[in-house]
Amino acid sequence: MALGPFATSADLVARLGRDLEAVEQSQADRLLADASNLIRMEAGYQQISRVDDDTVTLRGSGRAVLKLPQRPVRDVTAVAGLSPAAWVWDGGESLTRLDGRLWVGPVTVTYSHGFDPDDIAYQVAVSVACDAVKRVLANLDLVRQRSIDDYSETLVDARASLLAGEADTIRTAFAVQSWGVSA
Repeated sequence: MALGPFATSADLVARLGRDLEAVEQSQADRLLADASNLIRMEAGYQQISRVDDDTVTLRGSGRAVLKLPQRPVRDVTAVAGLSPAAWVWDGGESLTRLDGRLWVGPVTVTYSHGFDPDDIAYQVAVSVACDAVKRVLANLDLVRQRSIDDYSETLVDARASLLAGEADTIRTAFAVQSWGVSA
């Protein structure tokens, strides 16, 4: 499933405080998508965006509790091959077997997860994506350093990347502690 960027060109314009120039406009959507992918990677490959009725096949490891990989979990609607009386969702990220059995083999779960665009955490992702793109737009030629006479300035790395503070913010907001099955 292809996931779109968190921010739009309109979000970027609002944060820039000016309209995009033609060359910037032609690159904005791709840069916003790149920044969103960097955010998802920093967040432990969380999709972050809301996905309803996603189906995932997980590998059980012989335990009674199964952790779902995408956060936050909004709803669990089905576990393939099991009646709803055989399992319970804890309202968080875990499914527990109620029938005395363990999660073994492949387990196919249908569930909804992620944040809506108006959720605060999602807006953090929008802001970080726009900030990463603003740095690129400020230095489209990827100049690292420039000097004129006795004046010299070193520019921030203009490639679409996350600064250390932005990466910390994303890890705090979205990172996953563990994947798969736990005790």
